Amino acid sequence: MLGELHKASSLLNGAEPWPVLSLFSGAGGFDLGFRRAGFRPGLAVDFDPAAVSTYRWNQPDTYVSSLDIAETDPDEFVNLWMSINGDEKPVGIIGGPPCQAFSVSNVHQKRGDPRQKLLVHYANVIQSFTSRLGLDFFVFENVPGLAQQRHRRRYLEFKRLCKKAGYNVREKVVNAGRFGIPQNRKRVIVIGVNRERYPDLVLDPPEGNKQPVPVSVALDGLPEPAFCRRDLGASEIPHHPNHVAMVPRSRKFVDGTLKPGDHRGRSFRVLSWDQPSYAVAYGHREVHVHPDMHRRLSIYEAMRLQGFPHTYELKGTFSQQVQLVSDALPPPLGEGLATAISEGLGYVAKSSTVDTQTTI
Repeated sequence: MLGELHKASSLLNGAEPWPVLSLFSGAGGFDLGFRRAGFRPGLAVDFDPAAVSTYRWNQPDTYVSSLDIAETDPDEFVNLWMSINGDEKPVGIIGGPPCQAFSVSNVHQKRGDPRQKLLVHYANVIQSFTSRLGLDFFVFENVPGLAQQRHRRRYLEFKRLCKKAGYNVREKVVNAGRFGIPQNRKRVIVIGVNRERYPDLVLDPPEGNKQPVPVSVALDGLPEPAFCRRDLGASEIPHHPNHVAMVPRSRKFVDGTLKPGDHRGRSFRVLSWDQPSYAVAYGHREVHVHPDMHRRLSIYEAMRLQGFPHTYELKGTFSQQVQLVSDALPPPLGEGLATAISEGLGYVAKSSTVDTQTTI
């Protein structure tokens, strides 16, 4: 898979892929999108073991570090980059800290959640790379709740630090569904451009030019999944290693309570075949109910709603896979952002056509 991605990148750009640093890399959806648009993650960083295993399995040509960004001096990341990539400098930094501390759906947010401080750590890494190696840009993504009043101070501080580090900063809330996936998923996107290198450039995050497609595009025709149990063997899972779902224990799956498109509460949101999915964000295993209302989605079905290709595979326990697919940035959104950046910074001509269709 990666060989084909690199070949496509070279053909698109007429050159080797542009190297980037990936922070809070998770399952690698953001990075996969950037690969499709001609970039190459030269170093990926995530502290979660399941995320690290998933990334290494799917994108084995990238060195993945399990360092904790909150506990690591920013200069250590610069040193690590240089030890891996030699004289090749990154053109940008991409990533977004875990969003649970800022999400409006997290009703148990706590003041002083250490994850909220990751914004400052992210900005410090940007500053360190800029001063020592130089960068053209950075891209930051998170939930729209980050801009609400309770988190506004930290968000403004992050942007202030990035501006101080030498960047013109633009932000926008975008719907990932506008990049062709079967899901309405809003994210706040911040793009910073090095104002010394590009003093007159204004680069707004792209909004996408497609409409969200219906759930049927992703789920129609799939076989029934295996149900999660401790002794489940790989040979018992049909179609894809992640095609595993929770056992449907609730009576609601059989007593007629559930209705197509029902979104009352978070525990039993039912999808409709002819509509896009609600945001794939499953706290406490609140996995969406299948349009046929007889069970919840499998991990693989949720991956398809996120725009992951069939060749991608999530590692870890079932619960860890739920978290990975929930936290992932849809690859088509990553590709759309990367394409806008490569065109805006002059890496490729704007007349170039990049296929940002989903691979589901």
